[in-house]
Amino acid sequence: MRTLLFWILLWGALAGSVLAESPVLTLKECEKLALSRYPALKAALFQKEAAQAREKAAFREHLPKLYGTYEYRAYRDPELIKTPFGAYPLRDREEALLAITVRLPVFHGLAISTRQALAKLRVRLSAVEEARLRQEILLKVREAYFGLVEAEKEVELARKSLARRRAHLKDVRGFLRQGLVARNQLLEAEAQVEEARYRVAAAESRLAVARARLNLLLQRPLSAPLKVVPEFPQRPLKASCENLVKSAFEHRPEVRAAELAIRMREKEVRLARSRYFPWLDLEAQYYKRGDTFALSENPYGDRENAWVGLSLNWEIWDWGLRGQEVAAARAELAAQKFLLQEVKDQVALEVKEAYLQLRAARRQVEAARKGVAAARENFRLVRARFREGLSDTTEVMDAETLLLQAETHEVSALSAYEIARARLAHAVGLPDLP
Repeated sequence: MRTLLFWILLWGALAGSVLAESPVLTLKECEKLALSRYPALKAALFQKEAAQAREKAAFREHLPKLYGTYEYRAYRDPELIKTPFGAYPLRDREEALLAITVRLPVFHGLAISTRQALAKLRVRLSAVEEARLRQEILLKVREAYFGLVEAEKEVELARKSLARRRAHLKDVRGFLRQGLVARNQLLEAEAQVEEARYRVAAAESRLAVARARLNLLLQRPLSAPLKVVPEFPQRPLKASCENLVKSAFEHRPEVRAAELAIRMREKEVRLARSRYFPWLDLEAQYYKRGDTFALSENPYGDRENAWVGLSLNWEIWDWGLRGQEVAAARAELAAQKFLLQEVKDQVALEVKEAYLQLRAARRQVEAARKGVAAARENFRLVRARFREGLSDTTEVMDAETLLLQAETHEVSALSAYEIARARLAHAVGLPDLP
């Protein structure tokens, strides 16, 4: 007796701990948790950080740069200069040079400013990519969330169906003892109960898969216990399809990315053309020369000096290389403009399809609810007729099967409506629909 009591208490403690570790999450909580943990979004944040660092680096190209140089050379023979009056040494067998140079870019054909503008556009593009990933994660979470709600409802309906069939089996056994029904009806009722048990097992398996799918998005162990608030908000849609398409052109990350790509191609054309211009730099240098490794002395000239000057470099001839690069950049710009139109067409089609699917889902919900009401009344009447001896087990099971199908269709329709609404929001590029 004590052993049995110990195991009962232990089982209760374990069950309580499992229930305590099984959170009940709302849709908003699931979305927040997924956005804070999903690896792809974290990677996008680091990509954005990298783009911001490159933009800061591009700005620093405008600033002066400091260079340090040290050279040491050992010659085989001293270098001499020969004159009619004799040979005079220019340097000894050793020579060393230490130079500190400051170089400020004055004009590089607008190449530096263009590269900085490109870096800024890449920062914006990384932000757009982050927004795209956020929307994809939100859509996946909503699909998984309502899929889990649907799976939980299906398990509940399957268990109710099993309870109804067991109740009918109890009635059949009672009638059989009274000689009011044949034995084949008892066998049929028992077979229907086993069929209901099979459906419960199948529904519980689908529930486990749905829970694992949502756990994956939340970055939790796949087998971790998880419950969600079992509700379908069923918020109506107020906006028209035309307004949704216009909103999608403004908010869809794919459209914004294509528009940014056009601006980047324009900057690349400008960058390619910058090579036609000269590069002008302002330079200043301080140097020391010596005939030893330590620059101790220089008997052949100045030991140290400094200078300031301008450096002009201009690539005059390159066999048409720059022209081909400009032509390639312009062709890529033209191609990107056509790609933008293709993206807009695809976005408009996705919005239209999602809009029509949402309207169809709304009609399916209305039809499913009417079907459930009719199936429930039909089951009530058929079961009452069976108790009066006016129908048999087959009719009762047919009515129960029809009721289960109608209830399952209602749950599926409600889930499909919420998922269709989430997909329409994703197609428009908004966190939620107005």
